Amino acid sequence: MSFNNPNRNNPQKGGASYKITPFRSYSQMDNTSALATFQSLASAMDEIHNRNASTLSFEELYRNAYNLVLHKHGNLLYEGITERLTVHLRRCGGRLVRLQRDIHSGQSSSSAVVIGGGGDAKSNATAGSDSLLQYRLLEELSKAWTEHRITMVMVRDIFMYMDRTYVPQQRKRPVYDLGLWLFRRVVWERSMGDDEDRVDESGGLSMSNVNNNSIEDHPTMAMTTTTLGNVASTLLLQVIHQDRLDRLDDAPQRMALLRSLVQMLLELAHASNGAYADAASSFRRGGGAAATAAANVSGVNMPVYERDFEEAFLGESQDFYRVESTSRLSHGISSETTNSSGNSSSSLSAAANNDDDEDGKPAAKYSAMEYVHRAQSRLQEERVRASTLDLPASTRAALLRIVETELIERHARTLVEMEGSGFASILKVVASSPAIGSVAA
Repeated sequence: MSFNNPNRNNPQKGGASYKITPFRSYSQMDNTSALATFQSLASAMDEIHNRNASTLSFEELYRNAYNLVLHKHGNLLYEGITERLTVHLRRCGGRLVRLQRDIHSGQSSSSAVVIGGGGDAKSNATAGSDSLLQYRLLEELSKAWTEHRITMVMVRDIFMYMDRTYVPQQRKRPVYDLGLWLFRRVVWERSMGDDEDRVDESGGLSMSNVNNNSIEDHPTMAMTTTTLGNVASTLLLQVIHQDRLDRLDDAPQRMALLRSLVQMLLELAHASNGAYADAASSFRRGGGAAATAAANVSGVNMPVYERDFEEAFLGESQDFYRVESTSRLSHGISSETTNSSGNSSSSLSAAANNDDDEDGKPAAKYSAMEYVHRAQSRLQEERVRASTLDLPASTRAALLRIVETELIERHARTLVEMEGSGFASILKVVASSPAIGSVAA
C-alpha cells in the first residue's frame, strides 16, 4: 500500500513519498503446538532433576515458556510444571519411605541377634550400628531437600516470565514456592504406608489432585496416619535428647544435620503462607465450619514448623527438665508433676531420672547451691543449643522460659527450705558467724 504526496516533487514543501506496510497477521499458537512446546520444557526439567543441566540452553527454554504464556497457555504451563515436579517428588518420597522400612527391619533383626546372645563385642557392635542407622533417614532427607532447592532455583529461572505475569493474575504460587509447597505435601506429609513411585494410573497429577489428597484437607488423617514427617520429627527429638544426656557421637556433625532440617521446616512453613487460589481451605471446599474446627484441633492448619517440630520440641524439653529437676532434689516426683505430665514424649525424658550427672554425682544428692549451679549450666547449654540449631527467636524465648520454670521456679521453696543446705540454712549460718556479728556491731 502506498500513499502519494502531491508535493513529492518539491522537497521544500515536504515532497517525500510514504509507503505504509500492512501489519503481519497474528497467529495464535494452537493446542498441539503448545503441548509440543511444553514437552520440550518438561524434558528440560527432567534433565535438571537428573543433574544434566549443562546440556540445556536456558535462553531457548525461557523463550519457549514466554511464548506459552504470551499465547494464553499459562494454565497448561503451570499445571504441567506441577505435574513434573510431583512426579520427581513422588519418587523421592517413595525412596525415603522404603529406606526407613529397611532401617527399621535392620534394627529389628539386630535386636533379635542381641537377644539371642553372641558375646559382648558383638552386642556392642550391633548397638553402634543401630546408632548410625537412625541418622540415615535424616541424612537422606536433608540431601533430598538440598538437591530439590538447587533444582527449584534453576526451574524458577526458566519460568520467570510466568511468575511476573500469569502467577499474580491467577493468584497462583510462584514457581519456587510451588516447589517447596509440593515438597511438603508430597514428601514430608507422605504416608509411611505409601511406597509407590507412581503418581496415579494415568501417570499424571493435577493441582486439584495434590490439594484433595493432602493431610491438611483430611483432618482425621493427621490423627491416624504416620507420615514421613512424623518419623523424622521423632528422630530429631531423639538426637536432641541424646545431646542433652551428653551421649551424642559426632555431636557437631549431628547438630549441623539437625540445623539444616530445622531450616527446611522454617522454609516450608514460609512457602505455605499466602492466600492462593490453589490453597483453598477445607471450608471453601465444602467441609464447612465443622471440618475447619476439626483441622484446627488436630493442628493441621498450623505452619509445618510449629506443628511438626516446635510444639513437640518444647513439650519434650519441659518433660525432660521436669524429670531431671525432681530427680536432682530429695523430695522425688510429686503428684502434681505426675498429673500435669501426661505427654507420651515423657518416656524419652524418664531416662534422666536414673542417670548420674556428668560430674559423677548420683541423682538426688545435690545441695541447694550445687543444684543452682547445675541449673545455670543447663540454661547456658540450652542457649548454645538454640544458637547451634538457629532456632527462631520465639522458640528460643519459650525454651529458656521452660528451663527456668522447671529447674528453678517450681522448686524455689524447696531450695530455700532444704534441710542442712537450703538457702535459709545458709543465711542462718552466715548471720550467726562472728565476722558478721562484728560488722553489724
